[in-house]
Amino acid sequence: MNALKNPTKKVDRKPFTEFFKLLEFGNLEAEATDALNDMVHACTETGKTGELTIKIKLKPIGGKAGQVELDSDVKVKLPQPVRSKTLMFATPDNNLQRENPRQQTLDGLKTPAQEAEEQHTLRTAPKTDEKGTDKTLRSAIH
Repeated sequence: MNALKNPTKKVDRKPFTEFFKLLEFGNLEAEATDALNDMVHACTETGKTGELTIKIKLKPIGGKAGQVELDSDVKVKLPQPVRSKTLMFATPDNNLQRENPRQQTLDGLKTPAQEAEEQHTLRTAPKTDEKGTDKTLRSAIH
């Protein structure tokens, strides 16, 4: 089988970027631009490698009339940030928890879970009268 030789001279070939401008229907240029921008951001933030693939399928239709059907796709593989690891303990009931269930507790010491719970608990402001005076303070004075 002989290899096909393209008869178009190199000087007569349109740049690939011109092809993007012709593809208004599939919005390939905008899709590729967004994917490239997302990939640059993810790679510079994580220090890892990303990959961008532009796939173009061309199918001749209608015999020798020169009509072709194009199908395009943009795929991007973004690097994922490194997730931190958490040390946990298995309970006798096969659940996981942050504290060692076999370790004795000391009175007055709080576990990380208890400390976090207290930090997220809403506190109420002191009640004030119409003048903005703290009622609890006023009742203590009188």
